Formats: sequence, C-alpha cells, structure tokens
Amino acid sequence: MRGIIIFFLLATNVTAQDIFVLDSITNAPIENASITNQSNGVSSDVNGVADITIFNNTDTLIIKHISYQKKKIIKSHLRQIILLSPKIIILPTVILKENPKTYNFPDYLMVKEVSQKASASKSTAELLQINTSITVQESQAGGGSPNFRGMEANRLLLVVDGLTLNNTIYRSGHLQNSSTINPFFIQSFSLATGPASINFGDGALGSALIFNTLYPVFDTKSNHSFHQKYESSSNAVTLNYKANYSRKNIAFFSGLSIKSIGNLSMGDNRRHNYLMWGNEDIITKKNEQLNTNYDQFDFIHKTLFKINTTTDLLLNTQYSTSSKIRRFDKLNDMNGGRQKYTDWYYGPQNRILQMIKFNSIKSSFFYDRFQALFAYQAISESRHHKKDSDTFMSNRYENVDVYDGSINLSKRILSSQLSYGLGSRRQIVSSLANKELINGEYSYNTTRYPDGGSGVTDFFVYSQISFSISDKLKLYLGGRLNYNELTAFFTDTQTYKFPFSEIKNKNYSLAKSALINYKITPYFMLNASAYSGFRNPNLDDIGKVFSKNDNYVVIPNSNLSSEKSKNIELGVKCIINNIKIDLQFFNTIIDNAISRENGTLNGEDSIWYDGEMMKIQMNKNIESANINGLSLKGSYALNKNLNINSNFNYIVGKTKANLPLAHIPPLNASFNIEYVIKKNNLKLSSRYNGWKESEDYDLAGVDNLEEATIDGNPSWHTLNFYYSYKLDSLFTYGFGVKNIFDIHYKSFGSALSASGRNFVLSLHSNF
Repeated sequence: MRGIIIFFLLATNVTAQDIFVLDSITNAPIENASITNQSNGVSSDVNGVADITIFNNTDTLIIKHISYQKKKIIKSHLRQIILLSPKIIILPTVILKENPKTYNFPDYLMVKEVSQKASASKSTAELLQINTSITVQESQAGGGSPNFRGMEANRLLLVVDGLTLNNTIYRSGHLQNSSTINPFFIQSFSLATGPASINFGDGALGSALIFNTLYPVFDTKSNHSFHQKYESSSNAVTLNYKANYSRKNIAFFSGLSIKSIGNLSMGDNRRHNYLMWGNEDIITKKNEQLNTNYDQFDFIHKTLFKINTTTDLLLNTQYSTSSKIRRFDKLNDMNGGRQKYTDWYYGPQNRILQMIKFNSIKSSFFYDRFQALFAYQAISESRHHKKDSDTFMSNRYENVDVYDGSINLSKRILSSQLSYGLGSRRQIVSSLANKELINGEYSYNTTRYPDGGSGVTDFFVYSQISFSISDKLKLYLGGRLNYNELTAFFTDTQTYKFPFSEIKNKNYSLAKSALINYKITPYFMLNASAYSGFRNPNLDDIGKVFSKNDNYVVIPNSNLSSEKSKNIELGVKCIINNIKIDLQFFNTIIDNAISRENGTLNGEDSIWYDGEMMKIQMNKNIESANINGLSLKGSYALNKNLNINSNFNYIVGKTKANLPLAHIPPLNASFNIEYVIKKNNLKLSSRYNGWKESEDYDLAGVDNLEEATIDGNPSWHTLNFYYSYKLDSLFTYGFGVKNIFDIHYKSFGSALSASGRNFVLSLHSNF
C-alpha cells in the first residue's frame, strides 16, 4: 500500500522544492507539520505538501508536529517523501482538522502565540487590537467592535470553527458579538483577505476574521491547565480552566471561563488638553467610569470519535452568557441639565452552538477529503431603557435560531488542488417587546424587528482551484453563487401606518476571485488579487425600527439589493536574512452600498417614536463607496532571543459624492520588542493612533462624533510592558503594565474612555 501511495505522489506534477510529509503507519498526509531552521519556517498543507524553497541546501531543518516524533535533517539530504512516526504507536490516528481553503493572511497567530497573548488580554477584541492591524470601537464595557480595512459590524465576517457567526440581526453600526468568543479557547486566528468571500460568502465584502478553537488530541495522559488573572484598572478577576483527555478511540477537550469585571478607570494624563472630555460627572467619579461592571461565563466541549484511521466525527458544543451590560454612551446623555436615561442596558447575551462534523480522507474519483457540517445556533439578546421623564421601562427582546448544513470536498489533480462544496442556512427571528410599569404590570410596546416573525433562507455553491504553473508562479481561481430570500411580517400596522404588512426580498449574488503568487527569488515575492464580495441586506437593514439618538428614527425599507464589492490587492513580501517586510496595497469599491439616509413615510418626514417626534431615516442603496489604503509590516530577529516587529496602516474611505464614509479609522501603528531568554519572556510595546478630524466623520452619525471632542478624536499613543517567567513545567506567572504613562484617550468611534494605567498579574498552571 505504501508503495502505491508513494508512486502516486511522485507521479503528481510537483516541483523539485516540494516535499510530502506523511504518517509512517497510515501514509496519510500530515497537515500543519512545521519545517524550520533557526530563522525561517513553512508548514505542510492539507495534502502534506510543503514548499522548502526559502531554505539553503546547507540548512539543518527540523520537521515536527504535535502528534509525531520530530526529525532533524540537512536540506540537501532530504528525500521527497518524509515519514513521521506517531507519538502514540498503540493508537495510530489521523486527526482531521478543518477543510483548508485558500486565503491571503495579513495576520496569523497559532496556538502557542495565542495562548501567550491571551494571558494579557481581557477579551478577543482586545487580543485582536493589540496583536494585529485591527482597531476596536467600544460603546460600553463587555464588548468591542473590530474594524479591519474600514469593514466593521455586518460588513466584517466572523467565522468560528468553519461556521459563520454573522446572522440576520447583525447591525451596521458597531457590533459587540466578538465578545462571545473567549480568547483562552482560541487555537489560532487569522485575517483572511483575497478569496475570503469565495470561501465564506455573505458578509465577506473584503475580508473575514477566522477563529479556530482548541481541538481534542489523543494522548496517553490527561492534560489540565488553570489560569488566573487580575487587572487593576477595573478590579477584574478572570478564571480559566482547560482539559484534554482521551480514552481509546475517543478524545475530549473542555474549557470553562469566568470573568468578573468592575468599573473601568480611565487615564488621568490628558495630554490632548480636553479636560472635560469623557469626564461627565453624571456617569464618572474622578477617573472611574460608573456602571461599566459586568460578568461573563463561557463554556466549550468537544468530543472526537476516531471511527478508523481515515475517518472521524467531531461534536462541538459552545455556550456563552453575560450579566446585563450598560450602555455608557446612553447613560452619559443629558436633557435639560439632567441625565436623560436613568437606565439603559443590554440584557444577557446568550449564544449556544451545537455542531457535528464528519471528516474523511479517502481517495476517490470525486474527492480526497470529505467534510459534512451540521450546526444549530440559538442567540438571544435584549435592550432595556428608562428615560428620566418616563414612568416605565422599555423592554425589547430578540431571539434568533440558525440552522446550517454544508458539504465541503477537496481533490488533488496532478499539481492542482480543487476545493468545492454546497450548503444552506435557515434563520428564524422572533421579536418581542413590552413596557414594564411602576406597579409591576406590563403594557404594549413596539418591537425592534417585525412583530409577526421573520425568516431568512440561503443556498450556495462554490468552487476554487489552485495551479502550480511553475516553481515560482501559483494561480488561484474561484467562484461562489448565493441565493438569499428574506420574509418578514407585521401584525401591528397601525402604530406607524406602514403601507405594508409583509416584506419579501430576494437576491442572487455571484462572487469571483483570482489570485497570483509569484516568487521572483526565494526571498522576494509578489502577490496580486482581484476579487469580488457581497453582503445581502439582512433583517437589520430591511425591517428595523430604531432610534440611536432620539433625533432620527430608522424605519423599514424592503427595496434593498445586495452590496457588491470589487477588490484589488497588491503585495510585496521580502525576506533578507532575519528581516521580513510585508507591504500590501488594497482598493475596495462597494456598489449599491447600504447607507442610512433621510426618508419619508406617507409623505411625512417625521413620526412619533418612543414618546418623541423624530426625523425619518431609512437604509438605502447609494451609488458606490470607495476604500483604499496600505499596510506595512516588518520584523527583525536580531538573534534567537530578540525579535522586533511593527505595523503601519492607513485607510481612506469616501462615498461617490466625496463625503466621508463611516467606519474609516485614523492612521494607526504599533511597535513591539520581545526578548526571550531561558525561562524569561519580556515584551515592550507601543501603540499609536492618529487624529480623526471632525470633518472626516460620516454625516449619518455612525462614527459617534458626539462622543469625540469638538475637533474630532485626538491622536494618542501608549507604552506597555509584559513579563512572564516559567518557574517549572507546571507553573508560569506573568506581570504587566498597560498604558504605563496613564494616558487618557478614546479609540475611534468609542464612547468609553480606554483603560488608564493597568497592572496585570497572572498565574498559569499545568497538571
């Protein structure tokens, strides 16, 4: 059998610089085997193929994988087939991971890096902000809305374990749902550009945030870890527990996380000279931001059944909930010299995920790898507010049930790799509301979404193929076809006198992608891609009745079509000795961009909503919008102990009328120095954000100009330090100081002032 497999591999049209990494017992390809020398490294793909062009013939290479015995060999002595021996000979197994697809990865962190960096991060949003080119907006504690290349909220796709998190009530403003992904459960994350829209579809106009949580591993003994952390600026306490254990053909991974966060203290050093900015006495006490405390609980469990050496079944359960989270950007509002709202909070945000994945490696005419995924998500959220002038609490509740099913296949054909699949998604939304009176009774209240219920159905097919045209040139082509249908029903047609009781919206979308990678030399590479994306109008776009600031109310508009994006990206990567430079230019044109515009209802431009007369707005398709920018990343490994890296990002976004586009962050940059020696790890980092001038804010108010100064959002920078020491194989402790100079600042678009000087203590134990 081994001879047949080896003959087949050698018969494929691979380059002289490609090697195959296989299991020595089953001959199955080993994915994510690392091949490294002292300064560089590559990984094997789904077929066990790795391109080792970047190494010199005299380099000593280390080939290793977490489940296999490592090998050390000089490159010139390598053969095309590398066989690794499993660490557990009694139970030879192939652990089948996600069905990989083709991406450009501007930022990518693997398991060891994520676990180290999560120790110093309070949330996934903060983890992303500190370690990538992402910026984060915060309107309240317990959240964080990631922004990448001007894409935020429902224009930025979130993917966890191959499943899309975005649902039909994801709003266009700022979104806090990334907080339901616990950073301590993450094995790796990446920012995917290029063909991301081909791989994941609706919502990936130009990029996607892809998270993979930790995976069960077969081991002879159980592994447990316990992590504790304290942060001084919010008196936050975090407890995390993870365990991996296996029995014969079954492996388990479990994780539990509990967070208790107090009120957040902002910085005291106001170098920007806006002395009262963010310091409203109705919601702050000295530097303490009141009502920013919250609690969160997260749980994950995975069970992996090894059916045989080529087939497995994975059961994946995830659960997240929180206490109520108050909206700081509402509680700091004033009306007639008094606090406008006596209370404004989100109810517990609950997310339940149940997923079944069937994976198989079996060579056939149609595929080499086969994956079937079935998943169910239940999401619930609510909004509650009471005005100082009201005698009731307004309560609005939303529940979303999401059903997913997909089949993904891949097939290697000579030197080409074909990935293709199909699937469907069904979403069901119920929206309820009431007014809670002082005497404990309830009365009628309008719902946020159609009160008769809503449903969304999607069907899709996709394919993608990669070609190795030569040793230096690789080409990727792909396409995705999507059908989307949304229906919504109104039973209350009298309150607003809507001229309809039902909404129906259908959209067909086709996304295409082409990507070229060209190696001029082993140390100098170019990439160019042209790709399209789409975002179907969701229920939040079409059917919402909502007011952000009590001046304007958004009402339904069923005449919306899909947003379409056309993207061009050019990149240069250079590796010179221990210096790595990555420069990316991108341009995105969004056609039929959905934007909040003034509107009318039955000839009137205003209606009563929540007890006030407000101007009418509705979402409309504007002609187009344009986003372009560049990102520059560099790293320098001075030696095996000292590493320096930095990144720089600049983005410009305009509508066709040359007006500012929402969600465009200011210039931002970071600089990091990391020193590792023996059991010590030290990191010094600095982050910088430029000015966001008031005239560069969008006109619809999405960017929260009212939470900035009269001149916009001032520039800021922070200096941060973190140190960890590994006492022994069981215990590691850490100490850090964030925002060392106690600078006062707000991230762009945020109502909440960022943390002031923050001392972090952590203890990690393995047993």
